[in-house]
Parts: sequence; C-alpha cells; structure tokens
Amino acid sequence: MAHQSAVLAAEVAQAARELGVPGVAVGIEHGGQREVLTHGTTSVDGGRPVDEATLFQIGSTAKTFTATAMMVLVEQGRVDLDDPVRRHLPDLRLHDATTAGTLTVGHLLNHTAGWDGGDAWTDTGEGDDALRRAVELLVGLPQRFAAGSGASYNNAAFVLAGRVVEQVTGETYERALARLVLDPLGLRQTKTSLNEIMTGSFAVGHQPQDPPGSTPVVCRPWSSPRAYLPAGARLASSITDQLTWARFQLGDGRAADGTRLLSQRRLRAMHAPSTPHELLPGVGVGVGWLLRDIGGVRLVEHHGDVSGQHSTITVVPDRDWAVVVLTNAAPAGRELADQVVRRMLRTRLGLVEPPPETLQLGADELAAYVGTYRTDGIELRVVVTDGGLVIHGTVTDGDAPAESLAFPVGMLTGERFVVTGGPFAGVQGEFVRRAGDVVAARHIGRLVPRSDGPG
Repeated sequence: MAHQSAVLAAEVAQAARELGVPGVAVGIEHGGQREVLTHGTTSVDGGRPVDEATLFQIGSTAKTFTATAMMVLVEQGRVDLDDPVRRHLPDLRLHDATTAGTLTVGHLLNHTAGWDGGDAWTDTGEGDDALRRAVELLVGLPQRFAAGSGASYNNAAFVLAGRVVEQVTGETYERALARLVLDPLGLRQTKTSLNEIMTGSFAVGHQPQDPPGSTPVVCRPWSSPRAYLPAGARLASSITDQLTWARFQLGDGRAADGTRLLSQRRLRAMHAPSTPHELLPGVGVGVGWLLRDIGGVRLVEHHGDVSGQHSTITVVPDRDWAVVVLTNAAPAGRELADQVVRRMLRTRLGLVEPPPETLQLGADELAAYVGTYRTDGIELRVVVTDGGLVIHGTVTDGDAPAESLAFPVGMLTGERFVVTGGPFAGVQGEFVRRAGDVVAARHIGRLVPRSDGPG
C-alpha cells in the first residue's frame, strides 16, 4: 500500500504541474481504510499548502447532498417523490403552466423536469429570501420537453428542490441541510457560510490564461450566488469530509456513530436508475447521482465545476470502494481528476472502459451537424476542421466572465459523438434529429436546441 501511495503521489504531482493545477487532494476509501494525499497550494497568490482540512468548493457534487436531504424528509414521511411540487409550493409558476401542475418532486432530482437547465445564475442577494427569489425566475426558462419524458441536466430543478426543502422544514436551505445531513454524519468540515469558510484554510479557484502553459489566474468572485447552493454554488468541503460522505454511500444508511439517516433500501434506491432516460450515452440517473457501468460493475458518481474549482466522487458499492478528487482549477482540474479516477479504477479494481471506435466521415457527411446551438447560459458552435468536428462551447454564469473551450469530437454510430481531447475527453454526447434534420445536441448532459437552422 505504501508503495502504491508513493507512486500515486508522484503521478498526481506530475499531472498537476503539466496541467497547471495549483492544488489537489485525492482520497481513496476501501473497506473502512483511507488513503489520502495532498499536493500544491490553495492559491497562486500567496496561498497555503493544501492539506486534509483544506476546503474546496465541490460544485455540482452538492446535488447529492440536496437529494439526500430530500430523501431524509421522505424517510420522515414529510415528502414523497411522487408529490406534485405544488403540494409544497402552491404558488409555483413556470413557463409552461401544464408542467407547473404536473411536475413532481422526483422530477427535480433526476434531471427530467424538462425546461432549460438554468446554467446562467442570477444574483438574488445574500438574504434568507435568496432561494425564493431565484425560484420566481424559473418562469423565464422555456420548457423543452414534458416532465418525465426525457433527461437533460438541470441546475434550476435542484434550486427548486432546495426551495421545497425550505418550505417543508420551515428553515433556510443551509440550516435544513445541516440538521438533516451534515450534523448527523459529523461533516464538520463541510460548510455553506462564507464567514465560516473564509476563517479557515480554503482553496481559491483558478482558470487558464494565454499563452497556454502560463501560470493560471485566480477566479473572482470566489463563489456563485447563495441562491444556487442546492445546485452547486458555494458548498465547500475537505477531502476528509468527502471520504466520510463516500463511506456513508457505501454503508447501510447509518452514520459512523450508528445514527440512522436513511434506510438501506432508500439509500440503495438513490444509486439505482430512477428514470429510463439517459443523461448521456451510457450515463443513467439515480436520485441525485449519475450512474454508469464498467464490465458489469455499477459506478455511482458525480462531478462539480464552479468558480474555477472541480470535484469528483466515484463510489463502487459492489467493491466497497470509492475515490474522491478535489482541485482548485477548471477545466484542467477535471482532466487531472479523470486521469486519477481512470488509473485507480484500472490498478485497484481492474476496471477498464474500452474507448469507443469512431467513424471515418467526410466533410460532406459532417456538414449536417455544423451550426449554433443555444440554451440558458450555454452556446455551442459546431464547425468542421481538417481533423473533423470541433465544438466551441461558451458558458456564461451571471456576472462572471464567460468561459470558452474547444472540444474535438469523433462521431460514433447512432448520431452519437465522443470528445477526443482536453478535459472532457471520453465524454459522449449525441445529436438529435427530427424529420431528418439535426435540431439539437446533447452535450455534457444538456439538451441544447439548434438556433440557426432546422428546428
């Protein structure tokens, strides 16, 4: 084990240097035993060494906490996943009036709500009404498909789920999350308050600058608006707490001290497909978790990207094993995390996912996909180059600077594609046709309609 840890530490340090990731924490949980390594600094501007207590923003991994808080309320008999959301929020207004009446709590937790994902986050202030005010903005998000009839990654649905938690408990989301989940599990290094986070050791996010290879720059502001915490803003945690979170997922629904949080049946239901619709090719959706199989072995996982930080948690219940990676760089941190996870799955568990075989298509065949695709906060511009298709993606998040990245992709059968380079290498998506015309793309889990052509 000591030799394996030393080799992993050296590989992580080398990857961090090559990719420009200032700081990283890696943890492995297996059979109740932990292996932790840390590298680098919390900030390129006079930071501190990363250690086991350093707080990183975990981004969308926070969705697994929101889903668990809701499931605790289900366990207590205060909510049912089949409840219409209006049972708890009777004044809910959405762009599509029919959806507002038929939407269920379950739809919020498995990305099947059907409206634009709400990736552009509006600052609704720091008051206790921030989440309520954000929910009022959902009326402006167009409905793309009927709730439950498809899947598309949906930040806004988790914001609404957080508001349901507030309404049912009569508390702010932050207080309810602490009482229902964080405190019972002893997650004392998982925090939602800026005042608490900023008085400890915390990582700041970084993004690349030109030319490539230059020292990354600190992201400002440090966090996204308070209202979007249920979807992935602001929640910060240490590698120690994230391994405790992983251990809970591998257990029977009890905390380490024996506290019953969920029945084992409900915990395992969160790790099972909750909808027949895939979020990405080969990626199913549980309750708050993303699911994929390698060699018949189920992986339960989530990723998070926010404010120049990236987190990854991969849990393998059948092997009583989990790996967590926290970094303070994006998108480079995702590339580092993916390298670590792939290597650990291969060397520790013998799980290897073979790369898909891409098709050799000419420019004329690729021309049907060329165009511009847009949804809330995301624009994809698809072009043909000498090397094939390239997707130029731009993400806007409130007042933060827009982030752009180019994704080279290779086409697969059935209108699917795979990213062939960069931090999202290996991630699959697909183009959507209607009456023979390409009308949308599914990319990084989002359904993004075409805006310059058919459809």
